[in-house]
Amino acid sequence: MPAQKRMPIEPADTWSYGVMWDHISGCLEPLTEFHDKETELMIRIDMPCVKRKADVEVNLTEDTVAIEAKMNRVVQYEKWGTFQREAKFFRYSKMFTLPAKIDPDHSKARFKDGILELHLPKKERRYSVKVE
Repeated sequence: MPAQKRMPIEPADTWSYGVMWDHISGCLEPLTEFHDKETELMIRIDMPCVKRKADVEVNLTEDTVAIEAKMNRVVQYEKWGTFQREAKFFRYSKMFTLPAKIDPDHSKARFKDGILELHLPKKERRYSVKVE
């Protein structure tokens, strides 16, 4: 996986509207909806033009998520903007740091109709204190 920018996620429920792209590598950053719930982090990622779950790759650590997906067709823009004349995109990529530690072993991912949904349980440490 090529080097990616790490994007911090705001702790409140938000939509990430700032779509980023890299026309040299043909990569788009997908729109992401994030919900910080009491016991889990829930993330929805919109990836139009991705049809098969086999084309989606999700890599987790306790504090990061990295997503790559191949589009089933090339999205091409010609003569857009002042300086850009042509751009072709054929994959999605996004990597970000999570606001809380998660348990990657118990995390779940589901891909349906171009939407990737991640359920990432928060890692909790519970301690018993003896009452005297």
